[in-house]
Amino acid sequence: MDGHMELPIKLESAVTGFCVTKNFINCLCKKTIYKIDKESKTVAYKKEIFEKDGAARILTADENRIYISDFCTLYILDGAELEVIGKWRLGEDLSSDICGMTADDRKIYCSVRNGKLVTVDKGSFEKKEYDISDASMWRLKVYENFLLCGTVDGQLLLLDRDNMSAVKKMTLGRQNVRSLFVNGSTLYAACQDKKLFNIDLKKFEITCFQKNVHKKMFDCAGVYNGMLVTVSHPCSEIVLWDLNTLEKRKEIHTPLSLSGDTFIEEDRLYMTSRNIEGVGMINLNLV
Repeated sequence: MDGHMELPIKLESAVTGFCVTKNFINCLCKKTIYKIDKESKTVAYKKEIFEKDGAARILTADENRIYISDFCTLYILDGAELEVIGKWRLGEDLSSDICGMTADDRKIYCSVRNGKLVTVDKGSFEKKEYDISDASMWRLKVYENFLLCGTVDGQLLLLDRDNMSAVKKMTLGRQNVRSLFVNGSTLYAACQDKKLFNIDLKKFEITCFQKNVHKKMFDCAGVYNGMLVTVSHPCSEIVLWDLNTLEKRKEIHTPLSLSGDTFIEEDRLYMTSRNIEGVGMINLNLV
């Protein structure tokens, strides 16, 4: 089935990172961050932050602030008018750049290449560093009092957020655990070897999994109408799966390219891709 993609937010180039909050969509495009009003789809604010274009920056946000990684540096911006509050250098070179990021009410969590994790307190900006893993952690996700980490050597780690120690770990494969999505007490994990896992977080056990979910790398976008949505940018493919059994329910094709980000809100699937100049949207209720 083909899915019609709208382009409600058109920008000058491909968006390299975006994050949706209550009223806004925050987008990185070349050197600039854009704050887009969700209702009017117009630019509320924009500000050039960086000296050079970059495709590997990570962006996350809460209702008050925006957090961006640029190589080894963490930027914290005021969420209202995009003023830079401060910059913190967390690494020194390609062996210590920021490769994953998330945040909770108290802290920002940044994984640094080769297995370190740095926390920055949102109030005091105090920085702490922890040795967590022998492998880089590209995906971090908050769950209750824990932090979930997916490593490039196929491990899933459950860390206590109070002391950042590993409470439990499991092996999902030999390749990168590249995407994590938490739905209640269930974790959906996408791996580089094309496997999709349903994991019971209370028991920390695999409930079920599927092989060869897409022909190439993919991500878990979120949940819609009782189904998990996965997106493979290299395959130009969106697939909906039964939340409990991971049986395939629906397949949608739309032109995508290489890589990008996704976010689901109600029946709207927001998408970015190297071939989209802005943020695209598919109404899942109509496909």
